[in-house]
Amino acid sequence: MQETISVLKQFTDKPLYDASCDLLRYFRISFNEVTADPIPFEQLYAGALHTEMPKGLKDVVSKVKATYYIGQIDDDSLLGQGSAKTSEEVETLTRSGKYNGMMVFAVDIPSGENITRSEMAILTRGFNRTVSAQPVILIIRQGCMLALSTCERMEYTQQWRDGEKLGRVSILRDINCEKTHRGHIDILEELGKEKYNTFDDLYKHWMEVFSSELLTKKFYGELSDWYAWAIKVVRFPNDITEDSVDKPMNDMAVIRMITRLIFVWFLYCKRLIPKEFFDIDYIKEHFIKDFAPEGGMPQMYDVNQSRYYRAILQNLFFAMLNRPVVAEGKDVADNRRFMPEQVYHGMNAGYNVNNLMRYKEDFKYGGADKFLKLANSRVPFLNGGLFDCLDDKPQKKYYDGFSENKASLSRLHVPDNLFFGGTDDADLSTWYNDKKKKHVKVEGLIDIFHRYYFTVEENTPLDQEVSLDPELLGKAFENLLAAYVPETGTNARKQTGSFYTPREEVHYMVVESLVAHLKRMCGDENEKIYRALLSYTDEEVVVSDGLRRKIMLALYNCRILDPACGSGAFPMGMLQMMVHVLRRIDPDNKMWHDLMVDQAMAQAKHVFENDDDQERKGRLEDIENAFNKSINDPDYARKLYLIEHCIYGVDIQPIAIQISKLRFFISLIVDQRPTDDAANNFGIRPLPNLEANFVAANTLIPVDYDSSLVDAVPEVRKYKDELKELNHQVFLAGRNHKKAQLKDKIKETRKALAKAIKDSGFVQPGIASQLASWDMFDQNASASFFDAEWMFGVKGGFDIVIANPPYVQIKKLSLKNNYKKINYATFDNTGDLYCLFYEFATNNLV
Repeated sequence: MQETISVLKQFTDKPLYDASCDLLRYFRISFNEVTADPIPFEQLYAGALHTEMPKGLKDVVSKVKATYYIGQIDDDSLLGQGSAKTSEEVETLTRSGKYNGMMVFAVDIPSGENITRSEMAILTRGFNRTVSAQPVILIIRQGCMLALSTCERMEYTQQWRDGEKLGRVSILRDINCEKTHRGHIDILEELGKEKYNTFDDLYKHWMEVFSSELLTKKFYGELSDWYAWAIKVVRFPNDITEDSVDKPMNDMAVIRMITRLIFVWFLYCKRLIPKEFFDIDYIKEHFIKDFAPEGGMPQMYDVNQSRYYRAILQNLFFAMLNRPVVAEGKDVADNRRFMPEQVYHGMNAGYNVNNLMRYKEDFKYGGADKFLKLANSRVPFLNGGLFDCLDDKPQKKYYDGFSENKASLSRLHVPDNLFFGGTDDADLSTWYNDKKKKHVKVEGLIDIFHRYYFTVEENTPLDQEVSLDPELLGKAFENLLAAYVPETGTNARKQTGSFYTPREEVHYMVVESLVAHLKRMCGDENEKIYRALLSYTDEEVVVSDGLRRKIMLALYNCRILDPACGSGAFPMGMLQMMVHVLRRIDPDNKMWHDLMVDQAMAQAKHVFENDDDQERKGRLEDIENAFNKSINDPDYARKLYLIEHCIYGVDIQPIAIQISKLRFFISLIVDQRPTDDAANNFGIRPLPNLEANFVAANTLIPVDYDSSLVDAVPEVRKYKDELKELNHQVFLAGRNHKKAQLKDKIKETRKALAKAIKDSGFVQPGIASQLASWDMFDQNASASFFDAEWMFGVKGGFDIVIANPPYVQIKKLSLKNNYKKINYATFDNTGDLYCLFYEFATNNLV
């Protein structure tokens, strides 16, 4: 490790050419040196392609201070038989396309410039174009930060095309040469683990190390072992009126805890969570008294051995991230705080207030004050419902166990060494049904996290970072949940990984769906333009102003449903691609801004008969804040309004809906710019509430009523309009008290609407009651039915229905008789459930 650190340090005090050569030698790679003199990229590009650079590439190249050709790697050089090349020979080689090897370039970026990951990808493809049939390794230095980038090279499948096409760009970036992350050191050491004598073997090794999929697979393997280890000992109180443990509920609670913590770790990587919360030495010295997680697995229900989860994580989840930093008109200290002392003496002050800090007695003297001070100086309020405590104390249901209730407290058991404390030898053979798993090395979850480098930006099929991105939330969830399938009640552990749709397949389906939508809305004759806009290239696409406007309106008015969304792979793929198109047709965001203003004013005028000036002013202020480039990147406003108006998801499992929301939350956070201003929530806009976009429900069970008949009733139309407006307001509600008020209004309005539907005489009373009983805010419940208009406000169908539906035999399902009663044309007792989803999708298209 020390040698790696020393080699990287040279990039801070040596010329780029010399430091790059030393890095290759550290990787045990012999190469043919060229020249230490810089070679302008424009010269390489013009000499190889004899054409002008695309604007996107030209913009990135303008940020480059100097370009160096480090050398070539081939079989001869690896055997020590190569020779140096002149700059003239370099240009000849780049034009010939016959050199069997790899070229290494390096670029210097001035410290004042900012080069993004997508710009690094554009630059990498540009270098690869200058070399017609050879892969390129690009070293990018910006101050003390380093990046290594490469691009896949693939032969064209069409026989009539010669040469190769450029594949996915993989980037190992943000390598701090002064203070290097352990995850980066591990990857760099893996690159130089052994010496290769042939170029093919060397290139294969580099592409394997640069694979984010392999990195994610390795991480998931460790996470899976941790989960199998944890569920043997972790216990949540659940229903404290029952003595027995509800194992499925308990295992689901562990998955919920994992996903919350992974989300928090992404925030930590965004520098929104203090590092002290995850530093075992700091915790021992300043926070928790008698903290000793290294002592091995404690006895069951030892309340003194669950202090990290109780005192640090639960307070972080439910009383920091779920509580504003500064209450309106109040001092910081009066807002985020510990429960009143009298609660500890049997009084009721603060009872069932689930966002006040607890477990003060677990802290050292003065430790609680330090903990609170860190919270108020760094941790933003997030909103969005993600960190709502799910405990229902009046009903004796303690799903999260965030309580001082003695019965609950004694049953909560999340041992400290599950998070810290070195390694343990665990027998996981039963969980895996594999005798080879009797002795597995497992370690604390925080210790595992520290060994990997995380990025908050989602990878794309053609642009990936060699790190753990938010997609791992989906992969981890799908794989862990594969251990138990609620619909069949059977063990599906051997199918681990079979439920998650690979990113490449998601990308293909998303592109084809959007092309079909744009052809329908904007004309078949422009298909080539649509495909060009949807492609990840830096080449300019000429689009008339009129067509740009049509495409933007087509995207804004596109309603997309994933009826079996799982962890949100397809909805997230749709969001990424729609943002990509908006970025290309409206780079300065002006058209999108004007459209949002027009839509907001039109909606306000429709709902508020008196043209409420205060409401109009509030809507405009929200829009201006979203588009404010000083606090948000331009993609933030693109994502925010696409999420609200276009993208919907349904899944039968509530935890799946939570994961989908998580990924959308991360996608919004990545485009916000944190500050040190506690009074303005550290520069982070509270997350939207996605209850009206993602719901837990049984997609295949409809509600049997004719909405066109009831819509003729004025009272029904009135309440439907009110609900639509309330859903918009709750989407952007950024304060707990405001959201609570809107929740009550929405519930009251739904009941009033259900009564109006019942009184219309067109709907059976039982159906009206079923509609009224649905609570969109209940994170523990899954509706037994699905109705797009009732749940989403979407009437008449969707423009795109896209999914990877469940593949399971209908006869194995407990609900098979319910599906049979609906008269699905594709229903067959020996058939497969995915057929019903296909039929549902067809029936729910506009």
